[in-house]
Amino acid sequence: MPKRRDATLSPLSTFSERLSLAPLSTFFEASLDGILLLDEEGRYLHANPTACQLMGYSLEELKARDLFMNTPPHAQEAMRKHLAEVRAKAAAGHSRPQLGSGSLLRATGEEREIEWIVAPFLMDGRKLAVVMFHDVTDAHRLARKAEALRQIASTVAVAGSLEETLATVARAVVEASGSIYCGLFLIDEKDKSVRVYGGYGEGHPIKGEKEAWEAVVRAGAPAPGFEAVERGEPVILHDLGERLLADPRYALVHPFIRDDLTKCASTTVANLPMRYGKRILGWMNVTYTPRRDPSDAEIAFLGAIADHAAVASEIARLLVEAREKAALEERQRLARELHDSVSQALYGIALGARTARTLLDRDPAQATEPLDYVLSLAEAGLAEMRALIFELRPESLKEEGLIAALTKQIDSARARHKISVQADLPAEPAIPLESKETVYRIAQEALANTVRHARANRVTLQVDGGPADIVLEVADDGVGFDTNGSYPGHLGLRSMQERAAAAGGSLEVDSAPGRGTRIRAKIPIENGL
Repeated sequence: MPKRRDATLSPLSTFSERLSLAPLSTFFEASLDGILLLDEEGRYLHANPTACQLMGYSLEELKARDLFMNTPPHAQEAMRKHLAEVRAKAAAGHSRPQLGSGSLLRATGEEREIEWIVAPFLMDGRKLAVVMFHDVTDAHRLARKAEALRQIASTVAVAGSLEETLATVARAVVEASGSIYCGLFLIDEKDKSVRVYGGYGEGHPIKGEKEAWEAVVRAGAPAPGFEAVERGEPVILHDLGERLLADPRYALVHPFIRDDLTKCASTTVANLPMRYGKRILGWMNVTYTPRRDPSDAEIAFLGAIADHAAVASEIARLLVEAREKAALEERQRLARELHDSVSQALYGIALGARTARTLLDRDPAQATEPLDYVLSLAEAGLAEMRALIFELRPESLKEEGLIAALTKQIDSARARHKISVQADLPAEPAIPLESKETVYRIAQEALANTVRHARANRVTLQVDGGPADIVLEVADDGVGFDTNGSYPGHLGLRSMQERAAAAGGSLEVDSAPGRGTRIRAKIPIENGL
């Protein structure tokens, strides 16, 4: 008499037994990947413990559901098409497993990114499918953060207009964090007004909204991000829309808030101060969908980005000032100096990001080390740019003097380019600020040309002051050049000549191929102080 089948056997056990694959049942139950057995309509017939854990349901709860209940609305159409393709191939006799990727909606409402393999088969005339899947959310977020750091480091290094720069930062934040909106707000230091300078995502202000918010703040209502500015630390806000609707001070923006709430239920907002040195320039607003609060690690990442954005804002502001006050050659020199100061750091950042991306496919845990390397390079590059910005500000000449400024420039050349610089500098000369700036800029350009083109091992820089004029001499033992021909650095030489001429002085160049170069600038100071 044949042994009667136990009616309590699960579909997966029945499937394994009928195909003589009973040993695989143990493998399915112990697998670190989630494994599901689905019927033709996408209903769950069985799930292994890992699948239950990843989805947040018990086995009995899953059996009362189907695949589309755990697929976010925005991904359901793509899922239906994918399953239809799998069925069509199975009906045509193609039973090869099909690969795919998409989003999974957990019991908590949280979306997770997954990759899966679907294997269709027939059993007792029924079209069934085994789905094996694993969670790739953290690995993908890590990759997006590495890419965001690379993009933001590049943005900071070549900052264009303030709006373009911060819009790029906002987009990188949304794409890296999985948030729905990022906005960057700057506070005007003169009148304390607030402006939205960059934003990206679903909550990006529509026509008239920015102006309404600015008017509300001017009228005395505190901007929602001011608390982060006042406390100097991240502030997480829940149910912000409802709270603002209950406050009559925000009446001008109530229509925009109601419109946002019809599109998306109450959200979580993280506000992070944008810090530059000891100053807080504004704040970064990052908005998340309901039931999604940023983790401590995410807040730390966003805090680093907010500080990057602050540096980008300051660089952009200084570049605007440079455009207003300087000639074309000066603007080009400033951009070149900014680029040169971070090129090595950016190369290292790109290399570290590529290493992290490679490791993500093999062992995501090992990607932490190259990402830490990327962060350390980014911080070093930012520190170098801060030093460069301070060094380039003309008021530092007034505050510290010509000799101190030249000493900093020489120290920078020694450290950055590993070149020997011998200096012979007098006490601070009693000359007008305009003369000091002319001497400083010529010395700066001469050193820059030396390190870029001369391939020199040794440089001497000497300043002599007399009652009628001040003389600067910069000489190197480099390759030299034909002063009558075309040569690298001729634009810089022209800039030095024009500076000297504008100050009523002169500039002499003595060089020949293989004989090094000597530049001698003579600037009159008869105007005195």
